[in-house]
Amino acid sequence: MSECSDVKISQQNASRPPPIALGINVEKPKFPQYAFVPKRLESYKEWPEYIPIDKADLVEAGLVYTGVGDSVRCYFCGGGLKNWERGDVPIEEHAKWYPKCPHILLVKGQAYVEKLGRGEKPDVEEVDNNKQASIDDKHHLKTAAVLSCIDMGFSEVMVKKAIKIFIENHGSNNFKGEDLCKILFDLEEGQDEAYFEEQLDECTPDDCEKIEPLETLLEENHKLKENQLCKICMDSRADVIFLPCGHMISCPQCAPALIKCPVCRQTVNGHIKAFFATTSMSSQKN
Repeated sequence: MSECSDVKISQQNASRPPPIALGINVEKPKFPQYAFVPKRLESYKEWPEYIPIDKADLVEAGLVYTGVGDSVRCYFCGGGLKNWERGDVPIEEHAKWYPKCPHILLVKGQAYVEKLGRGEKPDVEEVDNNKQASIDDKHHLKTAAVLSCIDMGFSEVMVKKAIKIFIENHGSNNFKGEDLCKILFDLEEGQDEAYFEEQLDECTPDDCEKIEPLETLLEENHKLKENQLCKICMDSRADVIFLPCGHMISCPQCAPALIKCPVCRQTVNGHIKAFFATTSMSSQKN
């Protein structure tokens, strides 16, 4: 009986998919000293200025400069890339050549890699600056910056308003996700303040006694937004779950650098990217 049960267990284990197939990363970076974004950026001090690739995009893609020509290597999978050309998108090139890289899967997800494999364009980053910027331009709503804001729960109307404000302030439509998020947070705080002031004006004396002070409500709203941010860089959204403890306090760019969970001090044995439900159906279809 024991022999037969052992066979069944081995067959079950054989048919069980590996962790990476389930979106769980249990691998460790090959060059952990470059897991922190600032350390990767430091490697580009001698980056040749004539190469038409932005250093920030290379860093975001998990790539470290080797100091030779335009050759770079991934801090996580160790894969190398070189011979960059104008128009190349580092994170796309990284995903094309090394589709199983944990950094790519953690930052972008399996669906992103599969789209590239089918020859599709997952992100539309570039905008023609020679054309008059238009808020109704469909290209704006397809950029990674806009999609990331929509994924965070902001409506298209609010995002369009943020784009308009950015263009008016900078005279350019070359915005990034963090630029729009800052404007959106300011817009939300302004709306919240106007809404609460309106409620205070309309309420009766008895009702006003029951309403919390405006400063308290705004402070709570600010804390809620802070709780969604990565506790390491305080810039991107925290959407990586540490295993086995289950705490979610870091973004994909910062998570691989942490050996222990800052909350419970347990050793981090794996990561899994969390996807939040939003009112936007377009992101779900993709």
